Amino acid sequence: AATANVHLFKHLDVERARSLLRKIRENDRENGILLVTEGTFSMDADSPDIRKFAEIAAEFDATFVLDVAHDLGCTGPGGTGQLGIQGMLGKVDIVMGSFSKSFASNGGFVAAHSRAICEYLRAYAAPNTFSNALSPIQVAVVRKCLQIIRSTEGDLRRQKLMSAVNLLRFELKKEGFKVLGNPSPIVAVMMGREDVARVAVREMSQRGLLTNLIEFPAVANGTARIRMQVMTDHEAADCQLAVNIVKDSMAASIQTLALNSEA
Repeated sequence: AATANVHLFKHLDVERARSLLRKIRENDRENGILLVTEGTFSMDADSPDIRKFAEIAAEFDATFVLDVAHDLGCTGPGGTGQLGIQGMLGKVDIVMGSFSKSFASNGGFVAAHSRAICEYLRAYAAPNTFSNALSPIQVAVVRKCLQIIRSTEGDLRRQKLMSAVNLLRFELKKEGFKVLGNPSPIVAVMMGREDVARVAVREMSQRGLLTNLIEFPAVANGTARIRMQVMTDHEAADCQLAVNIVKDSMAASIQTLALNSEA
């Protein structure tokens, strides 16, 4: 909606973001600026330095917005995600997140320290104004999930989840795959060429493994990847099976494309 007023900076690049903020403020000392990033990026499974982004936002009187859709509930102390891991809980201007991940529902939330921001969004945010409210059942599910996330059971489930994540990442790397980012429920595995990735994902599906294919324009040409999403109930045997399927599917994809090329 901001069209020409959207400025993109290189992934996780604090200095480039600072440079853009400085340039914007030199030309406009009055209007608001939103500095937006994510707690955990779903394409690369990595995270920004939240403190540094918060500091440069304050330096140029910008409002810092953090999307925690992929880390809240499933990582960090008490399920607080990267905000908790990096000691930034309560120190970000606006936090937005999804209920469709760890909270087993749909919809999402926006949280802010400023009552003015909350009231403005309530009145003027089109997705809020022109959509249905969450049903009582959905709200009950979210509340129960939050209760579990903040409990001892939540701690144990996150520990089990990260054990499965680390095992899956280790076994994939052992087989020669490039695994992106840091340990999180999203395990992004580089496939490379789009044609290879497409055939490989089809093979994985036929062999019983559900993965998400990410390709151009969501990522750069030639950097297609699969996004594997680990659950706390996945056991070591599940992880090993998944690795075997990925390995066999990649081999089958390369062989299929080679045969088609020869034909």
